[in-house]
Amino acid sequence: MNIKCKKCDLVNYEYAEICVRCGSELKFAKSPEDSKNNLLRIILKRAAIFFVVCLAAIVGFYVSLVFPTKSISSDQARTVSDAIALLKQKGFRDEVFLLRNLAAYKSEDNWLNASVPKENAYAATNFPFEIVTLYSEFFTYPMDDIERAAILLHEAKHLQGKEEKAAYEFVWSNRAKLGWTSDTYGKSEVWQNVRKQTREYVPNLFICEFNDYGDCTQ
Repeated sequence: MNIKCKKCDLVNYEYAEICVRCGSELKFAKSPEDSKNNLLRIILKRAAIFFVVCLAAIVGFYVSLVFPTKSISSDQARTVSDAIALLKQKGFRDEVFLLRNLAAYKSEDNWLNASVPKENAYAATNFPFEIVTLYSEFFTYPMDDIERAAILLHEAKHLQGKEEKAAYEFVWSNRAKLGWTSDTYGKSEVWQNVRKQTREYVPNLFICEFNDYGDCTQ
């Protein structure tokens, strides 16, 4: 960036106009303002390259999660749509918007989900890529659309970036609003599994000894 004097070979600052040793006029001299502008251009160029590289990495990661895996069938999509319609009817507008407009539904694990051990899982969500994997258990174990809606409500909280604790707490606290009550579903496998996992993740909801199972939300 500095300028070398052709007469005495002294290296001068890039914005120098006269050689400090021999007094010769220096060609291609730049002003301090030009130097600042050039530095700014270099910084912006490197920032743009960094942004493009990061964006390409994110897009590549998303593609590796979405395209190699199988989407749900048309019959399964109708089942999901019925459960989402029920959520809309019950007033869960924000969750319905995510489930209908942003979620990409898959029927098998992508490589990221496959690397994580799962227990009693009906579905899994990859945030922030908004990929929802619905396992065969989602379609076979629930008694009806209400139980499938409860599972989707849980996944909707993950679509919002919530952790397991917040997702279990939200579903369990809103089960009456959904119409998912112990009177009808208390003996179902989904109910018992969700209650068990909710007690593990949110034990403070189960400290009221005067209610069944210590459930403070009853």
